[in-house]
Amino acid sequence: MNASLRSHYLEALGIPEFLHIQVKIQSLNRPKIDTQCLVIETKNLHSFCQIGKTQNFLFKMLGAIGLEKSDIKCVSTNIDDLNQTLKQYNAKTVLLMSADLKPSLMQHFVAHHPSEVLTNKQLKRETWEVLKKVKRCFK
Repeated sequence: MNASLRSHYLEALGIPEFLHIQVKIQSLNRPKIDTQCLVIETKNLHSFCQIGKTQNFLFKMLGAIGLEKSDIKCVSTNIDDLNQTLKQYNAKTVLLMSADLKPSLMQHFVAHHPSEVLTNKQLKRETWEVLKKVKRCFK
C-alpha cells in the first residue's frame, strides 16, 4: 500500500498519522543462535535456567550423554511463545521438559523436568530412555 492511500485510510478512520508508525521488527533480521541442544521449560518454581540444584542436575543428565555445558542453551518460555522461541535457535535437538509442551519435529523430545526427577526417583529410567534417543541424534 502506498503512503498516500494509507494516509487516506487513517484519515477516514480518524487515526492521526503519528499513531501509525511502521517499525521494522529487529528479530526478523537477527541471526539464529546455534546450539547442539536447546532445553525448554515452561515457567517452573525450580527453573533450570537459574543456578542451583536443578540446573546442576540437568547438566549432569546431559553430560551423561556426552554434552558439554557449552553445547546446551536453556530457555524458560510460555506455551503460547514456544514457536517464537524455537524460531530464535538453530538447534540440532530440542528437549522439552514440561508436560505442557508437545514435540513438533523428529529432533524434538519430551522428558521430565529435572526438578520432578529429583523428587521422584521412579522417573529416572523414563528420562534416561529419552536422553538415549537425544544422544542418537548426535551420531
